[in-house]
Amino acid sequence: MAKCDYCGKEVYLPYRCKYCGGVFCVEHHLPENHACPNLKRGEWQPMYLPSKYSTRYEFYSEEELTRKKRRVHLFTISEVRDLLLAIGAISIVYMTYAFSVFSLLATIYALIAVLIAFFVHEMAHRFTAINLGYKARFVASMEGLLLTLVSALLPFKILAPGYVAISGRYGGRLRDLGLIALAGPLSNVLVAILAMIIPFSPILKYFIILVNIDIALFNLLPFAILDGNKIFRWNKAVWMVVFLSAALLWLFIRWL
Repeated sequence: MAKCDYCGKEVYLPYRCKYCGGVFCVEHHLPENHACPNLKRGEWQPMYLPSKYSTRYEFYSEEELTRKKRRVHLFTISEVRDLLLAIGAISIVYMTYAFSVFSLLATIYALIAVLIAFFVHEMAHRFTAINLGYKARFVASMEGLLLTLVSALLPFKILAPGYVAISGRYGGRLRDLGLIALAGPLSNVLVAILAMIIPFSPILKYFIILVNIDIALFNLLPFAILDGNKIFRWNKAVWMVVFLSAALLWLFIRWL
């Protein structure tokens, strides 16, 4: 049996405060009910992150959360497998299409551009989420893989073999979800701009710009589960600036 550190009441099932480490009864287990000395408002707020070995949630201070962000976030074997499946599906779709339209060299360039755009887009989502304190990994979707492969037979192509799954911290704040969604298409726009100013093969340059802008513009549409919908709900001005930038680049590359 233990005694409550606040009122002295003997309790059979004491509660331990995550902030100060004290033992309290059910009436005083909340930090505000026992005048917790370590709960200093305005300095930091608790972050709720899932424990590695259980479904309960643990408290982390801002300092602890910052240390976790600095860790190297390596890919697991299953995530590498999912990425390879997604890249394989995209490769099959685009090579089937491009080989029938372009020369062999142009087909290889087009495939390189697609893989760069896809990988940059998904990794931008992944590492932005991790930097904001979430757990994130790429997950291949069986439905998405099948839809991607079937689109090889269609006049329009659907590159949706998977997605970045995010977990942790209250289930997600609107600003965080908006920033994570923005990272994908914004990274494609930046890659397209870099391709415009860096001198290399004109054919490869054209495909890298074209594919990155196509993926960015499609994902910025403010509909359904697309990135644009999350960005639009978070900040309409940010969505408008990025969408118009991608649209202007799209018109420019087709005008060339």
